[in-house]
Amino acid sequence: MMSIVKLISDRLNSSIKNMGSGSLVVCGGTSPISIYEELSNIDISWSKVFLTLVDDRLVDPDHRDSNQKLLHNHFIKNKAKNINFFPLTENFLSNTEFKKPFDVTLIGMGEDGHFASLFPDMINQNEAFDLNASPKILITPPQGNPLIPRITMNLSLIMESLNIILLVKGKAKQNIFEKAKKEKKLPIHHLIKNRNRDFFIEKVND
Repeated sequence: MMSIVKLISDRLNSSIKNMGSGSLVVCGGTSPISIYEELSNIDISWSKVFLTLVDDRLVDPDHRDSNQKLLHNHFIKNKAKNINFFPLTENFLSNTEFKKPFDVTLIGMGEDGHFASLFPDMINQNEAFDLNASPKILITPPQGNPLIPRITMNLSLIMESLNIILLVKGKAKQNIFEKAKKEKKLPIHHLIKNRNRDFFIEKVND
């Protein structure tokens, strides 16, 4: 997965050089852990990088199901210990310090075709999937596995990213990804059909 690490580091370094800072939005789950471990040892001016999550579970930050905890365990350490981490909160968009638009957003996908915390039973919610909706942070009822309330960026906000990387890990998810190219009921369909920026798809085996 060095290609993803290099892509992220190249985009961040370019933004730091040209804009003075860079911003990175990442996902939880087990699929990207090795990417975060590698990134934590890369030589980047991490103190000039802003980091947040595309979604999280509404649990305490040190809870085992918290994406914040995952980042602190696998990313915010080593050479990246001075990165500027901003938890995803309902008032995140009112923060003027975090660099926008996001330079890079890394997204994973579930076997039900969900991404971030945008799930199949939300498919008819315009504020979640309509690109004409205002970019916003959504609070969802208990969803997914584990069955926990969540906080998530909507599609409109995600699509403002300058670069989007979709990580599709494992044969089952790769099959769902192929199905989603035509199946509108799968959330990931709406991400891949609306890609209007630099969009990268990384398929890796289990």
